[in-house]
This record gives sequence, C-alpha cells and structure tokens, in this order.
Amino acid sequence: MKIIKITALLFPILTFMPQLAKAQQMRTMSFDASSSIILTEFHAILIVEENALQVEMKMGHNEAQEGIDQLERGDIVLMMNGKRTNDIVSIREIYESVDIDSEIKIGVRRGEQRFILKAIKGAVPEAGGMQMVMTMDSDDSSFQPTIVPALGAVLTDNDGKVKVEKVIPPFLPDELKGVTIEGFFISELNGNKPETAASVKEILEDLEVGAEISITFSNENDAMSITFKKAEPKGDFSFSTDN
Repeated sequence: MKIIKITALLFPILTFMPQLAKAQQMRTMSFDASSSIILTEFHAILIVEENALQVEMKMGHNEAQEGIDQLERGDIVLMMNGKRTNDIVSIREIYESVDIDSEIKIGVRRGEQRFILKAIKGAVPEAGGMQMVMTMDSDDSSFQPTIVPALGAVLTDNDGKVKVEKVIPPFLPDELKGVTIEGFFISELNGNKPETAASVKEILEDLEVGAEISITFSNENDAMSITFKKAEPKGDFSFSTDN
C-alpha cells in the first residue's frame, strides 16, 4: 500500500509537533473538516470524543505556565462566547462568527475543574511553525495527489475527471467552509472543463490575488457552483511517499 503524507505549513508559523518520550515513535494523525477544528489562538486541535469536544493535540508551546491557564490534551470545551457546544459544526459556526481582533472565551472542563480561557481571534505567536500532517492510503502505485493551496484541497485524476480527494480546513477559502466538496468532481473552472488536477492547479496559480474564481463541483446526484475571489496564500504544502 502506498501512503501519501501531506504536510500543511501555515503562516504565521507555529510549531506543531507532538511531544514524544525517547522510547516513543512519531505517529501521523489524520484530521478533516468534519471531525476536527484547529483553534490556533488556543494552540489546540479539537475532536469529538464520546459526544464531547476534546483537545486531541496541543500545537507547540505558548508562554503561559502549566495549569488551567492554557488548554491541555484531554480537556473538554463546553462553550464558546457563552454558547454551549459539543460538536464540530456548532463550534465552527460560533468561531467563524467572531470578528478578527475580537475576544474569544471558551468554557473548559478538566476533571472536576471548570474555568474560562480567553484569546483574541487572529492573535498568533510571531515565531514557530504550525504543521498539519495528513495521510492518504492507496493500493494504486500510480496514485499521485496534486495539492492546490488556492482551494485548500488535494486533487486526484480519475479517468479524465478531477476529484477532490481531501480538504485541508485551515486553507479553505471562506466560501467553501461548511460546504461538503470531498468526493466531488470539478466539472468546470472559470469556463474551462479541466481533465487533470495539474490543469486546475495551473489555472489557479496563473490568477492574481483578488481575481474571480468560478467553480462547479458535481457528483452523480448533485452539482453546485461557487464564486469567490482568490485570497492571499495562507501557507504551503509538501508531500512525501512511503511505499
């Protein structure tokens, strides 16, 4: 089996590496928009575990002292800005409704303790690096993904059609957040009918920031057309292959 490891590097950069004991081996974890959310301001990735929003991974280090003044792995997030939440959809809606430079308050449970943490949306450390590593498995030795930062997605070629194999949530344009495009095909892009993932990437890379992108996603049962403007790049990707 061929394992594709995709590394997403976000700007500004925060170090995102699990802390490992010397005897431990590094492991690759998979995250997607439906099952996780990155709260950059709180240096954490949340997942749903037993009907609760749980801190699955801490990202790098902040200057807060150990204790209840920062999130720890296993913490449960109960609410955000006064609204109760226990799933990815609701916390993402609350988070995205907060303006940049506005305060985010989260209610947290740690064992028998309950407390509030505060952060300013968009405030990130000036140094470090945040790195997301995802994996895709394939039995096809010719399987070769194409990473398209402008779409926040990984595309593949499928018999003359371009498939959205995976999305990378932090890179998604705002207009694509909350929209299910994984598993859909790109049937039209700015009046073109792309046949390869590479052609999609080339078209988008040739556009200037602010240029209009009109794209139609389709599958056997549905089709949707979305128009938005090309945004400034949020980061970069790389990938490696393990056979």
